Amino acid sequence: MIGLVLGLLATASAQGVEVSARVQDDHVAVGKPFSLDLTMKVPYGYYVEWNEFATDTLSEQIDILKRGDLVRTADADSNIIVQQQLTLMTFDTGYVQVPSVGLTYAKSVEDQLRMKAFTDPVQLYATAITVDTTQAFRPIVPPIDQPISMKEVFPWILGALVLALLGLIVWYVIKHRKPRVDENGEPVKGPVTPPYDKAIGDLESLKQQKLWQVGKVKEYYSGLSDIAREYIEGQFNVNAVEMTTDDILRDVKELNFDLEIYGKLKDTMELSDLVKFAKYTTSPLENDNAMSDMTDFVNKSYEHYQAARAKEEEVNHV
Repeated sequence: MIGLVLGLLATASAQGVEVSARVQDDHVAVGKPFSLDLTMKVPYGYYVEWNEFATDTLSEQIDILKRGDLVRTADADSNIIVQQQLTLMTFDTGYVQVPSVGLTYAKSVEDQLRMKAFTDPVQLYATAITVDTTQAFRPIVPPIDQPISMKEVFPWILGALVLALLGLIVWYVIKHRKPRVDENGEPVKGPVTPPYDKAIGDLESLKQQKLWQVGKVKEYYSGLSDIAREYIEGQFNVNAVEMTTDDILRDVKELNFDLEIYGKLKDTMELSDLVKFAKYTTSPLENDNAMSDMTDFVNKSYEHYQAARAKEEEVNHV
């Protein structure tokens, strides 16, 4: 039977539709590919949807290695013939079965009713590949070194040159980039939050922490004092962070704020010193008022600053 082409043909027909599944030999070798030829013949005007074979198996015994192209022809009677070759493989020994394959069709393209015609299963006998033990074993040949060609090396050289060029561009841009400076000509290091915006944000954050409500009164007033010092230094160029409260109040007084604004800063800063250094015990009302007074001071002093700047610009344009 070896060497013969066997017409193992399974055919199903209905209403002029015929399907078949054909193999060349009913004996196959385990782990060796073999072909299954599928054919469908339908009357002229019919629509063949076929089978997409979405998975890589036909059954637990049969794997699909390759799906050939669909070939459409016509016979002398104008019947439409569609064919496809599947390359299959099995790893089971003994009798194995190529299962029925359903091929889909309709009486026309517009017909919503899809029908299937099934091939008959094909019986095969799978044998293991025999090894001729009479032949001498050949030693395993080690890998053979091959010279590296310029074609293989060129992409790596090109990639290295591109990376070097990019590095050079980045270095040049960084080296020659002009640093940003503030209104006093000092370099600006990264994005800077305006003093007013920072103070308002810090006050809101301190309020949300509810420190004095949980007994952390000293930390609460230290926070208020630090916010005031940073704001005054950043907004009015007074070295408030390094100053005592008396020195801060003296320099702030020279900024000619409204007495009410100045008084709110003075009351809050002096109360903070009493809490931090004299262990003064405050009331809840004093704690709330301290936050309110500091917030008012920041808002009102900033309004004063903006008004002074606007007046200065107006004078300069005259």
